[in-house]
Amino acid sequence: MPTTAHSATGEEIYKATCSSCHDSGAGQAPRVNARADWPVREARGRDAMYESALKGVSNTAMAAKGGYTELSDAEVRLAVDYMLARVGFRDNVAAPVVAITPAAPASSGRAGERVDDATLVNRVAEMLKKELAPDARIELYAGEATLRGVNIRVGARDGVVTLSGAVEKSDLIPRAGAITQSVTGVRRVESKLVAAGMFDFD
Repeated sequence: MPTTAHSATGEEIYKATCSSCHDSGAGQAPRVNARADWPVREARGRDAMYESALKGVSNTAMAAKGGYTELSDAEVRLAVDYMLARVGFRDNVAAPVVAITPAAPASSGRAGERVDDATLVNRVAEMLKKELAPDARIELYAGEATLRGVNIRVGARDGVVTLSGAVEKSDLIPRAGAITQSVTGVRRVESKLVAAGMFDFD
């Protein structure tokens, strides 16, 4: 029976809330255009992937519902279904079992690599500039970097990166967090970013 209200499709939900990470692989997210990112996940099955999307995955940039808590569970499942269709996932087909390699020792990179705070701040600022605002200007002061143009301030202490500032669009907040988490040497991200619109008063 037709309804007057428009129900978003999986593709529309994906493009609005998931594509910033799953198109580019930010935060080590599996990419919808890279079949090689999916065999281990495929082996776990569709329900397990629903669960990951709904509840998030600990120690990764994947927050519950991708950080868009206003989405219903059904909408999240629609977005997952769309992504799985894009990568050619087929239910009830035995996927190859792929062994998960144990975490590499600290010297070989990613979050385990020890990086001094100043280097980490520079790396994160450059990555945020590249991914979010190529025309932004980076200003360094007192051990922190500020991206002028998107109003994100980056600080770091012992591998923990703090993002702060009032950004123009709320969707930049989860994107910035995911991008930061993907930078080599980042152990954890503490986001204090807020949407500038929060401060508008009638």
